Amino acid sequence: MKRGIPPLLPWQPCLLAYAAGILAVAYAVPAACALLLLLLFPRPAPGRPSLACLVLAFGLGCGAGALALPAVPRDVPAWIAAGGPVALSATVASVDPRPEGRLSVTLTRVAVAAEGRDTVPLPGDLALTIDRPAFRPIPGDVLSVTTRVRPTSGFLNPGTADFAFSRRLDGVFYRAFARGDRGQVALATASGDALARRREALRQRMASALAPPPEADAATRAGRAMVVALAFGDLSDFSPADLDRIRRASLSHTLALSGMNISYVAAMGLALAWLAGRLRPTLFLRLPRPYLALVLTAPLVVGYCWLGGYSPSLYRAAFMFAGGGLLLLLGRHTTLFDGLFLALAAMLAAMPLAAFDARLQLSALAVAGIGLFWPPFAAFCARSTLKRPWRWVVLGGLGILWTSLCAEAAVMPVICRLFGDLNFNPWLNAPWLPLLGLLVTPLALVGLALLPVPFLAGCGTALLLAAAWCCEGLMRCLAFLEANHLLLTRAVLRPSWPEMLGCFGLLAGLAVTLSGRRRPLAALLASLALLTGPTVWRAVEDAREQVVLTVLDVGQGQAVAVTLPGGRRLLVDAGGLFGNFDVGRAVVGAFLTDGRPPRLSLALASHPHADHVKGFLSLLDRFAVGRFLDNGGAPEGALAAPMAAVLAGRGIPHGSLAAGDRLDLGHGLALAVLHPGPHDDLSGNNGSLILRLTWNGRGLAVIPGDAERPVLRRLAVADPDLAADVLVLPHHGSATGLAKRFHTAVAPKIAIASCGDGGRYPSPKVVASLARLGCATYATNGNGAVTVRFAGPEAGPVVEVMTEEDKGMSPAAGGDHPPRTP
Repeated sequence: MKRGIPPLLPWQPCLLAYAAGILAVAYAVPAACALLLLLLFPRPAPGRPSLACLVLAFGLGCGAGALALPAVPRDVPAWIAAGGPVALSATVASVDPRPEGRLSVTLTRVAVAAEGRDTVPLPGDLALTIDRPAFRPIPGDVLSVTTRVRPTSGFLNPGTADFAFSRRLDGVFYRAFARGDRGQVALATASGDALARRREALRQRMASALAPPPEADAATRAGRAMVVALAFGDLSDFSPADLDRIRRASLSHTLALSGMNISYVAAMGLALAWLAGRLRPTLFLRLPRPYLALVLTAPLVVGYCWLGGYSPSLYRAAFMFAGGGLLLLLGRHTTLFDGLFLALAAMLAAMPLAAFDARLQLSALAVAGIGLFWPPFAAFCARSTLKRPWRWVVLGGLGILWTSLCAEAAVMPVICRLFGDLNFNPWLNAPWLPLLGLLVTPLALVGLALLPVPFLAGCGTALLLAAAWCCEGLMRCLAFLEANHLLLTRAVLRPSWPEMLGCFGLLAGLAVTLSGRRRPLAALLASLALLTGPTVWRAVEDAREQVVLTVLDVGQGQAVAVTLPGGRRLLVDAGGLFGNFDVGRAVVGAFLTDGRPPRLSLALASHPHADHVKGFLSLLDRFAVGRFLDNGGAPEGALAAPMAAVLAGRGIPHGSLAAGDRLDLGHGLALAVLHPGPHDDLSGNNGSLILRLTWNGRGLAVIPGDAERPVLRRLAVADPDLAADVLVLPHHGSATGLAKRFHTAVAPKIAIASCGDGGRYPSPKVVASLARLGCATYATNGNGAVTVRFAGPEAGPVVEVMTEEDKGMSPAAGGDHPPRTP
């Protein structure tokens, strides 16, 4: 008898079409192509869904997604949008702990007041980041906050994550930042939610029991933090370095509180049922073992979902458990796919926008991958001649490894798209997952249950410390593997949506073929075309004689990417913000790897301030970089040591530039260095590299870093050839970079300010000075990433801007296009 995946039931392809319809609300063309690909797969017979049924399901998904998507507020008082200090009163909707103790708090029912202004309600919710919190708020608390309110816009770059849209899915349209140690956040009214209070009390008990001693090393702290994370999904006690190490070890899914964790909890229920049967065998006469297991497991699953904060992946797993339990009570058997589809159907009917949640997508894809590719391994096990106990040991270990491989293969396209990294260490799951399921999780949950019991609290603490000791051992092993370069990880090309669809289509086609059913030839051919088409298109694009300059939206910082003929790329600066948000990885690196390999021919740092060079740390560590050049100044603060270490560790050639240097870029392109000179202070703004990009002698762009008025005036008086079509405004468009003689010497058609929304950028005086020259000014804080194309040495510039209104390209010629309002 052939072992293979069971055919989908007639309603299940309709659910896939419904999900595609929901995604079409934001991604119309990719969703429509996904529907067409689905239609090419042979559908189950008899009773297979007709084309009309699938199209109708797609339309219903479109309608459900459009109705569920929160509308963008339009009538926001100007004094709020101006970003001045305000006082907020709001109710806590959710709390998401972040590494290093930060809290991301979603506030609802927000009322805003300012000096001389009446209190007004804020339309929509607000995301508040609290650094160094003085207390941990819980859902239902009413907070008083003094801060500045800004819209959720930002980081609008082609091919990167749309942060504003992801917040919109949750009804969040504003953001704010506050410091708990400066009295900016106060508790006005305590929550009346008894369950939330109880959960927080349990978390505090566990955190107190696992508090590391002052002399504890990083592995001890991370091991104890892992136990709290496994129970509550709380990552606040982790350092970013520890989380990055776990991610590169392909073990992030163990902290995601998903179906795997639910299965461990369900196994505890099964163990209780077995123990009850051993103690009282007659119990099974009244309640058969499967039903008893269901009765004992259900409260554990519900309780764990409550502890974990009801994340989408926990919802999905709980729905799968509930669906399987219901079918069991009805006397029906089900497959893994049936449980998965029942769970997704329930979730997408109740919460259509959950289709956009990456955690749910990864969780569902992992389960689907296991379901698709488990049958061949099951057939292999059936043919095995190993005897006990070796059969259990060998096949059990291989089964864990195969399961991990199946799940990783299914989620790989999404992982590569989301993170731009490929971490291929599935073998670590084989020893860790059994230990996690059989020992760590039971110890942690039983220990937590004993903590509130006065005479058993000591025993509970001992169990928690035993679980932490196991996790500490894991972290020490990972540190050893990392030190010996045994954690296999690398930056990769982030696939475009056609390539992702092609991957999924080929995986599904392979699974159908292995199952022995009719080969879906049309679907396989379409998937192959989707997978290879973008590569062919990029090759055609790279063959063109064109130069593309993009000033990225990196907040208050600067990063300028230049693509040269042949697809070669150089990067001037890489941005950088305060805190642990890695602009280099999440923004600049994401843009550079959108359909492109992680490679730079040349990287240049204009000067050593963090908002220009901090992003280079991850880029130099992950990308293939031909050369790294700077102005000769040492990176400020704590950046110097890690920058030197990554350059040395990767063997990247490093040098410094000064006035008079000239870099030949090929094809008639050159990069001339106009500043600094031998007597300039290389550590400050006025030591910035001032670069002029030329093509056959014609000036394309001037990139002056953060150079200020005295330097710019001196340069204009020295009368070098400064003329260029594009001027990247010095010092983010600040008035300190206003030099009218410099503007006249450059005579740009297009000026671009790389700036955030934390100040009045670009300066109105700078904009007015350039307007008198007929130059249009763009700013990344209002226009998103600004791209300028030159189709040849003599061709005029063509501008493309990225906006939240259309999330698309708006080409315009030269300076004739009116800039978006910054």
